[in-house]
Amino acid sequence: MPLTEADAGRYARHASVAAVGAEGQARLRAARVQVVGAGGEAGPALLCLAQAGVGALYLDDEADVGPEDAPGWLYGPERLGELRLLAALEPLRRTGGPLRVRPHGTGVDLSAALIFAGTRGIALLAADRARLAALPHVVVEPRGEGGRVVSVPAGAPCYRCAGRPVLGGPPAPGAAAAAGLLGALELLLILADALPPPGEGRCLELGPAGPQARATVRRSGCACGRPPA
Repeated sequence: MPLTEADAGRYARHASVAAVGAEGQARLRAARVQVVGAGGEAGPALLCLAQAGVGALYLDDEADVGPEDAPGWLYGPERLGELRLLAALEPLRRTGGPLRVRPHGTGVDLSAALIFAGTRGIALLAADRARLAALPHVVVEPRGEGGRVVSVPAGAPCYRCAGRPVLGGPPAPGAAAAAGLLGALELLLILADALPPPGEGRCLELGPAGPQARATVRRSGCACGRPPA
């Protein structure tokens, strides 16, 4: 989908980045992203995707806004008790630009998925669904003062191949925001086709020294190494 004149002016600084360019920005404009989990840790990422020019966000979350979501930049105290996916629509739409925000439903032709892992089970289920649908995806796992972000571009080793996350307590607000933003940036690079080399995934571990990146390696016999049925 080509950029309109208004889009070209709004995102001129993005398009000036060599790894993105006008073509990469146009790909962001055409992208349709499923976001699994819209809690506090997802707030900074959702705003980042909206302001970067992603064309459509499909929110997949059935929980209500709770006190734990307050540090996430998206929900004010007046939103307590509202369904997260509905409470998030207005602040995201206010970011302007071409963004469309919808509750996630069946029959949507998605481009990618961003997964916020409230639990290991949620992460595995959502990542497996994305893999089986041939969707590039990123899994965000904030833990304590750090966490990790697992990027799975098309053809890359899957989320399971990245190993189990490091155990930790509930994420501190700053760590959750940092992990969410890093996950959003990884997804933007995938959508803009600016994350080399093709077919290689990576895991970013967040700690006191900053993110430490390592390439993911496909486990022997993993289902992600078999051609789709």
